[in-house]
Formats: sequence, C-alpha cells, structure tokens
Amino acid sequence: MTRPFKITLPLLSALGLGVILACGGGGGGSSAPAPPAKTIADTLTYTNPASGAYMLVRNGSKSTPSHLVLDLLGPSGEVSGVGFYLTADETKVTWTLVDPEDPERVKSGIFSNTIVKSLVSGGTLQAGVYQKGTTPAASVLASTVLASVALDLKSKVPLLNPPNVTLTSGKAIILNAPANAIATTPISITTGTLIAN
Repeated sequence: MTRPFKITLPLLSALGLGVILACGGGGGGSSAPAPPAKTIADTLTYTNPASGAYMLVRNGSKSTPSHLVLDLLGPSGEVSGVGFYLTADETKVTWTLVDPEDPERVKSGIFSNTIVKSLVSGGTLQAGVYQKGTTPAASVLASTVLASVALDLKSKVPLLNPPNVTLTSGKAIILNAPANAIATTPISITTGTLIAN
C-alpha cells in the first residue's frame, strides 16, 4: 500500500527557496554596468556672440561635431575686402580648410575677381579676401557672409574643467568701396564662446 504524499511546511520553504534561487534572487535582476566616464573631448560647441558690428557666428549647415565653420558677418553697405587675425588655443584646435577643396583657410563667395590669402602661425590665423584693382564693391546686408574660416578639434584632447577654448580676434580691417574717402578702416570682430566637450 502506497503512503500518501504530504506537503509539509519545511518542504514548502525548501521549494520556495529553490524557485527564488533559480530566478536569480529576489531582487530586480542584474543591470548592465555604467559606461566609463568620458575623458576625451569629441565635440566643439560654439555660442554666437549676442551683438557686435562684426561678428563670428556658427555656420550650422557646414559645421560638424568636430569641424566648426565660423562666418564673419558685418553691417550693411558696400565692401571691397576684409582682413583679420584670429587666435585659438592650438593645444586643442587647429585652423583648417572650410571645405576640403579650398586652396586657402579663408573663404568668401561675395567678391568677384578676388585675392584670397591665409597664413597660420601657431594658433594664429591671418586671413584676407580682397577685390582686385578697380572691381566694383560688393553690396552686402547684415546677413551677408563676408568670409568663412574653420577650426578642427584635435585628437585626444582631454576634458578639462572648465572646457573653454580661447578664441580671440586681433587686428582687423575692412576695405570700403573705392569711392569712400577712407578706403581702409580698422574694425573690431566680436567672437563667441568656444568649448571642447
């Protein structure tokens, strides 16, 4: 004669413990480890200046996370050329071509019959775009891009606190219309805030 099977309290406890262990414990399960903290900058972020007669502003259509294209805007009028110095922290960024096919590190599409020149020394870019000879001046608006320049983020730049990258403007001039009594006028270029993050 077969003896009936009895479920007792110790047996229920053992079964319950076995189910919990088989499911990996009573917690919410294991979670993936947090990714390591970022230590190398991979993005250049530029905040445009709030105001200024001549300003460097970010070109949203040509910029990428590590390639920053800056456009020089000025007031409305007639212009025959522009020349300027810009300095950036050469330990973090480098002056580069706006587009890969460009022959110079400055670009402009508003002048015809143009002389375009650039020179980089350390972290300083010297750039100029001028009409040749007696070519008529270009009529520009406040939204007209007088010239464009570009910065690339260098590789393996460590994240710093604060992450600011110095970007300053030095000597700058504007060549006015040939009929203007003062052909060359000093100007001041306002830069924004640049960070590597």
